Amino acid sequence: MMPRACAALFLTLLLAPFRVNAQTEASVPAIPPGIYQMTLPAMGRRYSLAIPDGYTGQEPAPLIVSLHYGGEVTPFYGQGLLEALIEPALRDLGAIIVAPDSAAGSWANPTAEQHVLELLDHIQANYSIDPNKTLLIGYSMGGSGTWYLTPRHPERFRAAIVMAGRPQADSTSFDWETPMYVIHSAADQVVPFESTEAAVKRLRGQGVFIDLVVVDEISHYEIPRYRPYLSAAIPWIQQAWAE
Repeated sequence: MMPRACAALFLTLLLAPFRVNAQTEASVPAIPPGIYQMTLPAMGRRYSLAIPDGYTGQEPAPLIVSLHYGGEVTPFYGQGLLEALIEPALRDLGAIIVAPDSAAGSWANPTAEQHVLELLDHIQANYSIDPNKTLLIGYSMGGSGTWYLTPRHPERFRAAIVMAGRPQADSTSFDWETPMYVIHSAADQVVPFESTEAAVKRLRGQGVFIDLVVVDEISHYEIPRYRPYLSAAIPWIQQAWAE
């Protein structure tokens, strides 16, 4: 017989969507909707995981990889961006969302790149994921990481979104295959809008499928105010996935 405390906990998990739970993964069956704090087996790297309503593991779900902003990376740091912006804005996509904690400083370096790909492999091996519906997204430092990772791995990401992220010095030197959607505030006091605008213009000139949404009067640290602009990108995401 299941102990009363375990039964109560199991019932709580079933009835309380998007409750945070901490556990270590091995092989993951279908689990109830929620936000979970996870550790990559054997490697010990932390990530937060959002399971959408309706996910049973029987049908492939879209996958969103969310890269967090800068700052001191305390445990499950990626969950802040996940809860404040990514999950509520993109909930209607019905996607599994994975938000790793950076263990390599910025996201724009080979070590962080390896970590993201290893986590992506793990999620795709343990959950039912539609490989034609993958999205890489990042804010600020995470946006810079998205600029870095997207052209290097077109086979892994079918679409990418950058918010308030600085382009890499070599961002326009690749033969881009992945569609990109860029949201940036003209009032950003940390990452100048002009550098993003210049990179987007150069990529458009190269025939890249890239859109730029200019936001007014939102500072770099007003992250939740980006929510309606990110939600408005859903038709673009669906179009990118369909092509």
